[in-house]
Parts: sequence; structure tokens; C-alpha cells
Amino acid sequence: METFLLNISNNKLFMGSLILLTNIGSKYIVLDLPNNIEKLFSKYTLLRYSVLFSIFFMATRDIKISILLLLLFFIFTKFIINEKSTFCLVDNPVENKITNDDYIKAKNIIENYQKQNA
Repeated sequence: METFLLNISNNKLFMGSLILLTNIGSKYIVLDLPNNIEKLFSKYTLLRYSVLFSIFFMATRDIKISILLLLLFFIFTKFIINEKSTFCLVDNPVENKITNDDYIKAKNIIENYQKQNA
């Protein structure tokens, strides 16, 4: 067990992920920032990615791993969980809208069930 914990604590990808989680969560801890800082970060995408790179670099102390984590973060947020992307893996509630045909099929199934178990 000790070896396993030592390997995890020395894993740069794991530490980079923890730092990212910490910094995403800190958004909700520090709510007293002035509005002009929020506008600055929302306007300049390069600034947000620079901050993210610095977070990864502080956690890993490795430029290559930091760039890799930044690229993975970019791919994940721009494609995998972005509902506007064709590569999105997250269900879009609008696409899963229940149609009238779905309702009729479900209603027929319920009626058949009730007849069988009456």
C-alpha cells in the first residue's frame, strides 16, 4: 500500500489534475473578487489558458507535461463536453426530447402491463 501511495504522490499527471480541481473549486471559495477581473478573464481566452498553464506548471514542474495537460484540457472542454461540438459525449437534453410517438408507445406498454396484471 505504501508503494502505491508513493507512486501516486509522485505522479505528475495526478498532481496536475489535483491542482486543476483545486483551482476550479477555488472559483466558488473566493467570491469577493471585483467584477473587472472577471470581465478581463472572460474577454481574453489567451489569459485564461496562460493561467491554466501556470497552474499545471506549478503542480508538475515540467513544461512538457504542463503543455500536455493544457492540450488535454483544451480537447476535453472544446470537444468532449462541449454540447455544441459534434464530438460531444455528454447527452444534450434538447436532443433527448420525448416525442408524441414515444409517449404513445409508453402509454401502450403501460396499458398492456395493467391488462396482464389485472
